[in-house]
Amino acid sequence: MSESTPQPYFSVDFGEHGGRIDWMSHDQITGWVGQLQNQWSWIGQQRQNPTNSAFQMIANNLTNVSQALAQANNHRNQGQAPQADSQLASARSTLENFIRSNPWLLPNNARRSFVESLRDGGQPIDAALIVAYWMHQDLNGAPIKSVVIGLLQWELYERGIKDRMKTENAALKRLSGEMQTTLTEYKEAERTQTTRFEGLHTQVTEQSATQQNTFDSAQQNRDTEWKKQVEDTQTELNRLKETYDKHMALAAPVEYWDGKRKKHGRWTIWSFITIVICMLCFGYLLHTELKGVGQAATESKIAASTANAQPTIAATQSLVESAATWRLGSFILLATLGFWFIRLLVRVFLSNLHLENDAAERVTMAKTYLALIRDDALPRGENINTVLAALFRPTGDGIVKDEGLPPTAMEWITKLGGK
Repeated sequence: MSESTPQPYFSVDFGEHGGRIDWMSHDQITGWVGQLQNQWSWIGQQRQNPTNSAFQMIANNLTNVSQALAQANNHRNQGQAPQADSQLASARSTLENFIRSNPWLLPNNARRSFVESLRDGGQPIDAALIVAYWMHQDLNGAPIKSVVIGLLQWELYERGIKDRMKTENAALKRLSGEMQTTLTEYKEAERTQTTRFEGLHTQVTEQSATQQNTFDSAQQNRDTEWKKQVEDTQTELNRLKETYDKHMALAAPVEYWDGKRKKHGRWTIWSFITIVICMLCFGYLLHTELKGVGQAATESKIAASTANAQPTIAATQSLVESAATWRLGSFILLATLGFWFIRLLVRVFLSNLHLENDAAERVTMAKTYLALIRDDALPRGENINTVLAALFRPTGDGIVKDEGLPPTAMEWITKLGGK
């Protein structure tokens, strides 16, 4: 990340005795110039021609600087950058030339401290005349006593320092300028660090705001998805509860009809097996009886052929014919009972088959209904009533009611007489 160091609004170099000073805004430099002019206004208050001329020179130079700065600010406000730079250059040149020629105007200068100490010590006129002397003003017209005392004190001060500490004076002057330059550099470094910190703070704030927005958006999406999932889960639970309730309502009927289906299935199998066995048994018995009847008929024919020969044989033939008749009657009775019993077993078989299919249909219908409820594929309504009505509809046993014992002889006679 590149950091741009802010440039000072106005910068001057007062040389080794003043150093370099920067101002970051128009208000700072104009305030500094105005404050410097006010600090030396006490010279013009001494009501002496030399002092008035000295202050007038100071005021004129500083006023020119202030006017150039004001014109530069007006041009900059109007968007006239070249004119503004030209006025700033003029103000810089005027201020540098004037201060370099008179470095004692700056604060913390040794000469300034000397004249201010005289002024504060009750000798403002002497101090003002010394300033006029520094600025090469004609001292004629000023009180001779004040001129002599002021110049004498200045010379004693100046000579005393030169005689004892000339080297130290030069070193102190250079040190003062270097300190001012170093102070300005420290100020620049502080401004650079401040700008960099503000840039970092802005970047951190933007990243924090971006992350906060991202987090809020993600949190909102999660909340929306969570609410939707909760609603879907609640709907699913309600559907499961409804299905469970209806399943419990249909559990007993389903179990009942499923049991009946299994029972009728078993009866169907056993009845079919019984029919097959009975058919085999009755077939075998009928075959045996029919064979016996055939033998009896053969014996009756043999006895008839020999009946005229011997009386004893005739009696035997009568007995044989009687036995054959009864054998034939028993065969007919056995055949009738056998066919009736097998027909009854067939009815039982068909009835159980029918009842098994009916029970299976009811169980399938109930389970299908529960599955459709589970998938929410049925419209809302009283569907359970329809299902229960179908589950508990009346069911016949499938057996013909008049299928009992074979008709008696009286019934046969009655039927024959009716014809």
